[in-house]
Amino acid sequence: MDETREYEWTDNPTVSGESDCDTDVLNECLMHLKYNNSGGDAFPMFSTIAVDHILTGEEAIGWALQGSLITNTYPDAVAHIKDEYTNATQTLNYKKTTPIVLPAFTSNTSGGITVSDSRGNSDAYTLINGVTYKYIGAWNTYWFNIDYGKETLINSYFIKADSNSSPEYPKAWTLQASNDGSQWDVIDTRSGQTFTLGQSRTFIVTTNTAYKQYRLVFSDGVVSSGNGELGQLGFNADSIIYSFDYKKSQNGHLIADISCKSQIDVLFNERGIADFYILDETNNQFYLPRTKWFHQFTVDTNLVNSFNAPGLPNIKGYYEDYRAYPNKNSSTGVFKGTTEYSGGGGTYNAGTPRGQVYFDASAYNPLYSDTVDTVQPPSSNKLLYYKVGSTIVNESEIDVENLVNDVQAVQVEMENKVNTNLSNCTKPYITETYSNGTSWYRVYSDGWCEQGGQIANGSNNVTAALLKPYKNTNYLALGCAISNNNGRVGTAGVGIKTTTTCSFINNSYEFPVGWITEGYIY
Repeated sequence: MDETREYEWTDNPTVSGESDCDTDVLNECLMHLKYNNSGGDAFPMFSTIAVDHILTGEEAIGWALQGSLITNTYPDAVAHIKDEYTNATQTLNYKKTTPIVLPAFTSNTSGGITVSDSRGNSDAYTLINGVTYKYIGAWNTYWFNIDYGKETLINSYFIKADSNSSPEYPKAWTLQASNDGSQWDVIDTRSGQTFTLGQSRTFIVTTNTAYKQYRLVFSDGVVSSGNGELGQLGFNADSIIYSFDYKKSQNGHLIADISCKSQIDVLFNERGIADFYILDETNNQFYLPRTKWFHQFTVDTNLVNSFNAPGLPNIKGYYEDYRAYPNKNSSTGVFKGTTEYSGGGGTYNAGTPRGQVYFDASAYNPLYSDTVDTVQPPSSNKLLYYKVGSTIVNESEIDVENLVNDVQAVQVEMENKVNTNLSNCTKPYITETYSNGTSWYRVYSDGWCEQGGQIANGSNNVTAALLKPYKNTNYLALGCAISNNNGRVGTAGVGIKTTTTCSFINNSYEFPVGWITEGYIY
C-alpha cells in the first residue's frame, strides 16, 4: 500500500481519537479494527497465518497494538486468558539479579554486610579477606555466618584450606539459609571432602530461593591438637533487583498477575521485550505482550515467544599430526589440541597419529555458534498479529469498503513476495521430493523427473527399480561403479530399459553401481 487511511477507534473504550492504519507495518500489530464478516470470509489471507489467536470468533477479526489493554469489550478474549491462567499447571519465576562484590572487610560489618562465627571472634571477617590460617577449634562446634541485610540469591561458595604446615581441613558441613536468624533451611550438604595444603574449592548451590543470611555449619574435619584451621571462606551471590511469578499455559502463553505489571514494565524498558499477558481479574481485562525485538514469523504455535540466539554457523576442522604431537596445554585462539600420544621413547610409527589439532571458531568469538545453522540476529518468534475479539461494537461506523480493499491489497502484496500460489507460474518448479539413504527423486510441475540410487555389488549385470515409473523408455540413464570410499571406478553400461526398471552392465562387479535417470513421468 502506498497510502495511509484513518479509522475511528470506536470499539475500545480505553482508546480515543484516531489511529493511522499503515498497512506497510501490519506485521508490527499497529491496527485495531473491527469488521463484521458473518456473511463470508473477508480475511482469507489470515485464515492460515493467525494460528496463535487468543480466542476463536465467528463474527469478526481485530488487530490490536502490542501492549494494548483488552477490556470486557472483548468478553470472550478476557475469558480465554482467565481460563488459561486458571488451568495452567506450570508456575515459573523471573528474577533480575546483579552480582554482589564483597568488600575488603576491616571489621565484622562492612558495606551493609555482617559476618560472625560461633566463637564470637571480633575478627571473624579475616576469613573473608583470607589468611594463612585461622584456628576455629573443634569442627563439630564451629559455624560461620554472613548476613547480607536483604534477600540474596547465592550461586556458589568456596572454602580454602589453611597454608600452615599441614592442612587441618573440613570434611563435612551443611550450608543453611534463613530470613529471620531463627528458622534455618538446609540448602547444601557435603561429606567426605578432602583438601590439600592451601587448596581452594568451589561448591555450586542449586536453590532458586532467596535468603538474607547464610551459615556454614561444620560437623567433621581433620584437626591438630584438637583444632581445625581455615584459610578463607567466600560466597558468590546476587542481589535481587526485582522478581515476579508467572504461569505458562498449555499452549505456551506466559501470563502474569496485574500485581507484577510495574516489574514487567521495567523489564520491557530494559530488555525491549516482555512476552507476558498481564491479567487483571478484578477489572476483567488484560494487557497484551510487547516487544521491540526483530520478529521471525512462524505458524508453529510451539515456537511462539521462543527466542533465537544470534550468531553465525560455527566453522570447525582439524588435521592429524603423525610426527610431532600438538601441545594441548599451550594452544590458544581457535586452534586446540587433543590428548597427546602416549607412546614411549619419543618415537612414532608411521600411520599412527599422536594427536589432533582442531579449529573451532567459537573459541575466538561466540558469534560463531553451534546452536544456529544460518546467519541469525537475536530475535523472537512471533505471529503476524494478535487476534483479540469477536464482539462487534459500532461496526457501522467503520468504512467497510476501505478496510476490505486494504486487506486485499496486503494479501496481493504478500502473495507476490512469497509466491505462495504457484498455479500461474510459467516455468517448471519442483512439486515433490524424496530422499531415503542413497535413494532420491525430484518431480517438476511439467512431469520431468530426476531420480537415482545405488545398487549393491555382486554381479556384472544389475537392475535398478525406478522410484517413479517413466511414461516411456525415452529417458536418459547413467551408471557408474563406485569404490568403498565413494571414488569412481568405471562407467557401467546401460542394458535394458523399461518404464519401471533399468539394468546396467557392471564390469567392475565387485563394486556397487550408482545410477541416475532423467525423463518425463507424465
